[in-house]
Amino acid sequence: MTESEEERFALANDLRLACQRIARRVRFESTSQVAPHQFSVLAHLHHGGAQTPGQLAALDRVSAPSMTRTVNCLEADGLVARVPHPGDGRQVLVELTAAGLAIITRTIASRDTWMAAHLEGLDDDQLSLLRKAADLLLEVSNG
Repeated sequence: MTESEEERFALANDLRLACQRIARRVRFESTSQVAPHQFSVLAHLHHGGAQTPGQLAALDRVSAPSMTRTVNCLEADGLVARVPHPGDGRQVLVELTAAGLAIITRTIASRDTWMAAHLEGLDDDQLSLLRKAADLLLEVSNG
């Protein structure tokens, strides 16, 4: 392995660890009472609107039966509802309820407040660097 490859792998390791630690801390600071896999479904519905269970399964990279169990739990808790698919009578769409939207809104606000508090001591150059890094991380994570 060349020196540049070693540096790239070391950077990959550091980024992975930092992202894991931040994700863990943000989840810990959450006010949400739903499990992380359930929150993920609520977040997909919040950002993408009503979707089929199959679409949700693909987004979370889980099996259809696993997503069905998750949707069943969320529906039983009143956080999502199944509605007829307007274009395909064989399918249903899953949509957020008012209670589901309230959990998403409250949790995002709590997590953003936590993160913003940890950015308070940084100067403008550091904040600019983090903005660029966040953009790159989003690009990498979507690719």
